[in-house]
Amino acid sequence: MILIMEQQQQQQRKHVLFLLLLLLMMSTLCFVVLTETDPSDVKVLNQFRSGLKNPDLLPWPENGGDPCGNPPWKFIFCNGKRVSQIQAKNLNLIGPLPESFNQLTMLENLGLQNNNLNGPLPSFSGLKMLKLAFLNHNEFDSIPYDFFDGLESLEVLALDYNTNLNASNGGWKFPLTLQGSTQLTNISCMSCNMVGPIPEFLGTMVSLSVLQLSGNNLSGAIPASFEGIGLQILWLNNQHGGGLGGTIDVVETMASFTSLWLHGNNFNGTIHKNIGDLASLKDLNLNGNQLVGVIPDSLGKLQLENLDLNNNHFMGPIPEFVAPNKVTFDSNNFCETKPGVSCSFEVMALIEFLSGLDYPLNLVNSWVGDNPCEGPWLGIKCNYANGKVSMIILSNFNLIGTLSPSVAKLDSLVEIRLGGNRISGVVPSNWTSLRSLKLLDLSGNNISGPLPSFDKSLKIVIDGSSLQAPSSSSSSSSSLVNRPSPSSGRGELSSVDTPLAPSNSKRKNLVLVVAPIAGVVAAIFMLIPIYLYCFKGRNEEASKGSSSLVVHPRDPSDSDNVVKLVVASNGRSISTRVSGSGSRNLNTAGNNAVSHVIEAGNLVISVQVLRDISKNFAPENELGRGGFGGVFTRENWMMGLKLQ
Repeated sequence: MILIMEQQQQQQRKHVLFLLLLLLMMSTLCFVVLTETDPSDVKVLNQFRSGLKNPDLLPWPENGGDPCGNPPWKFIFCNGKRVSQIQAKNLNLIGPLPESFNQLTMLENLGLQNNNLNGPLPSFSGLKMLKLAFLNHNEFDSIPYDFFDGLESLEVLALDYNTNLNASNGGWKFPLTLQGSTQLTNISCMSCNMVGPIPEFLGTMVSLSVLQLSGNNLSGAIPASFEGIGLQILWLNNQHGGGLGGTIDVVETMASFTSLWLHGNNFNGTIHKNIGDLASLKDLNLNGNQLVGVIPDSLGKLQLENLDLNNNHFMGPIPEFVAPNKVTFDSNNFCETKPGVSCSFEVMALIEFLSGLDYPLNLVNSWVGDNPCEGPWLGIKCNYANGKVSMIILSNFNLIGTLSPSVAKLDSLVEIRLGGNRISGVVPSNWTSLRSLKLLDLSGNNISGPLPSFDKSLKIVIDGSSLQAPSSSSSSSSSLVNRPSPSSGRGELSSVDTPLAPSNSKRKNLVLVVAPIAGVVAAIFMLIPIYLYCFKGRNEEASKGSSSLVVHPRDPSDSDNVVKLVVASNGRSISTRVSGSGSRNLNTAGNNAVSHVIEAGNLVISVQVLRDISKNFAPENELGRGGFGGVFTRENWMMGLKLQ
């Protein structure tokens, strides 16, 4: 019995030993399977190391080895048998990345920042698992167009300070394929030689929260597609060349901002009051742009940690800021030097006037201080007796925009000269309250009518625009004058033209009578040579009857003191009376007699000459007599014209 039990115990020991050996073999086999790195990944890593000028900085075996083994290679992290991370930053590595780099198809995190890697960037096309790519602060010289193809998991991309990317082609742009990276939250490409406008499609990437593109060669405006997107950080500062331009209206709609850097560009326009809606904003830098206008109080109420407004063209008062020690606003055109101090009412009225005209910089930079009469303020003249603005003289300044109702606050205005610009819109109705105004020159603009009912003493100058005078039923009727736009040069402060005096009835009659006769006489004068050439074979009697001239000498008894002139042609006669006041006085040679010259269009006939050729209208030279006097032949008339 004891022997049987011993045999059973021995068999049990054998079974246990067998199981232990089996488990040991299985665990060893599993360990080998789990730590054997994919051969393609090993190949890429070895190519990377062998291409470096300083490969010793990567302590990997030159031949063989297992990156994912135990222990794993330094700077390499694996997921199973595939390489998932390379973290070789800040090592001063020198050399290129291998073209086969995109064969690391399970790579999720790449950290190669702060090295001296150079040469062309290989395509990352196909790295669909890549989430984080830090390639910043290296010396790569080109980036392929398909670099971003298929990076569907990409969340963070950093290419900063690869300053020569595609330098041989003049720079590069984000390709449309970047739109496929729908998980992208951070793009940082500062000083990476980007050119052209900011791509519109970036504004459609709703996941984007950080966009840093400082120090490039970007141009154009901030895309309209950026309106309302959830960006928290936007850095577009210090663009080379002309820089970015346009207004900053669109960024004032991004309520999620914490940091906005736009300094060192060419942005223009104003800051709107809705910038106060950016409640999360802590860091705002607008230094070195072309921004104009009045800083809204809403900006001063933001809890900012940093605000830089230096080197712009801001006007008006400086608002009070919640954190004044964090704010700088040097080199602007403020009316005062201290926050919270108001401007004079005249300065504010003129600034509002400029606002309607889109703040022309030549005026903005001239209108500095809190007293227009201490200037000089370009285009502004004052009455120094009372120290108030009396004239706005801005003819031919190429102004655009509209007329501001604020001008009505300047009740001392005597003249407003805005001719020769491109101002549109209507004349504000409250301008009729300017009781001292004597001249309003709006010629050469695009002002729409009708005009308000100004006082009858006001002279309004227009020229062929759609303006209309007030209706005749109005109780007041101003003097409306049509004439060409002023010819004075840009900024010329010339005195106003004297208003046109009404014409007397005799002068009007003279113009109405002489003008048609002049045309007829000129036509006859041109037709006579043709007539003589074509019909000289006809008898002389017919020629005499074709046209004739009747001159009745000046009648001293006539109260109008006129010379009467009749031209007869083909049986029809046209008569006129030319007043002595409309002729020229000529002293005839040898005596003090006075002759008169009849001027009708291009025809000038001296009455003295007519006396000479007709022997003082002698009867023997008459063809006959009519109701106005003697009729003389065409030959006598032609002779007189030649003598004249």
